[in-house]
Amino acid sequence: MSKFFLKLSICIVIILLFVPLFASAETGQEEELMQTIIRLLQIKIELLKTQLAFLTQGILLKPGVPVSETKECSQLEISWGLVQGVTGYRLYRDGAVIYEGRERSFVDSGLVPEKKYRYMVYGLYRGAEGAPSEVQEITAPDVCVPKIPKLNFKKKSCGGQVTVYWISDSEARVYQLFRGNREVYNGSLTQFADSGLAPNHEYKYKIRAGNEGGWSDFSDPVSVQASNVCAPSTPEVSFVIPELSIEGILSAELRSSPSDSTRVRPAATNRAVMAIKVEAIYSDIAIKKIDLFFDSQVWRYLDKIKVQYGGRTAVEEGLSRESFTRIGSEDIYRIRFANLQFLVRDGRSGTVTIKVDVKEFLSGTLPRYITVFLENNSIRGVDEANLQQYVPRSGGGKEGSFSRTFRIE
Repeated sequence: MSKFFLKLSICIVIILLFVPLFASAETGQEEELMQTIIRLLQIKIELLKTQLAFLTQGILLKPGVPVSETKECSQLEISWGLVQGVTGYRLYRDGAVIYEGRERSFVDSGLVPEKKYRYMVYGLYRGAEGAPSEVQEITAPDVCVPKIPKLNFKKKSCGGQVTVYWISDSEARVYQLFRGNREVYNGSLTQFADSGLAPNHEYKYKIRAGNEGGWSDFSDPVSVQASNVCAPSTPEVSFVIPELSIEGILSAELRSSPSDSTRVRPAATNRAVMAIKVEAIYSDIAIKKIDLFFDSQVWRYLDKIKVQYGGRTAVEEGLSRESFTRIGSEDIYRIRFANLQFLVRDGRSGTVTIKVDVKEFLSGTLPRYITVFLENNSIRGVDEANLQQYVPRSGGGKEGSFSRTFRIE
């Protein structure tokens, strides 16, 4: 009902209420009857006011088009290339500054799923902006990032082991667990048995969950003490290998060739940048998974990475940003080669060779130095007793014994 017709109806009702009053005055009825009619008129007017207020309130509180809640829960990881001579970078989203600093990547969170955003970055020269990058229009993922998992722990009575478990998030697809600053698990399971720890030593763990929309924040670090030393059930004896044992031992060492500072040029293919000797004893051991770590965004410079064993290619992968996982807050990126199927025979050794193809056309300043390395437990295999084997057991890391730097020029 419009306001005009509402007012018109009220006027008509008021006029009709006054008619009896005028009629009673003309016929000379008593004053008491007139007072009664006036009181009734006042009551009816108040009633009309109440009805009018209720009707007006109903119109204001019930719009014709319902308003839906907009979720702001998606995120994007924005990264950019190195600019020589700058003191920092400034990142804009839709014309507003969202980051300023020396890092060359930024996780932009709290975005509307499936909404397009425009990004642009400037190099800073003592605070002054240089030339801008091209504007990149990127659509936010259509899913929300998962919630932060909550860590729980179970300990065996002894043996230097901690089992870490967490409640599954329906939105999560993968979990990343760290002990201190080292990743110890990455996968879809919701528990991990961390063994080989120093008995009674305290360790800190943190975890985050990920999906197509990105990673959640890390949980707060939680401290837990590894279980104590197990008392021997029999007197200790020297190490004896049972004749029928099928439990194996896998070892690894870095080959001297290729050496550090191997030179590769644009459009070069099948250039070896690292080689690792692996050896099995007491059992055949099948290599199932290899993790390689790089200290820069190598997909900007390399077209492919190949893993060969015994001169035969076990896996070859074309590279993109999605091929890598950023590790921690440092500029370290991991690529994982899973579902490998090459066998190291009992009592024999073989060589795992890492080869690269360099992009034909490169932008930016050359030469470019890139370091490839293994962390501890980067190579994983299974022996005939179906026991997991991990190498290297020590010496991993960028500055460790399983590291090579090659030069693109």
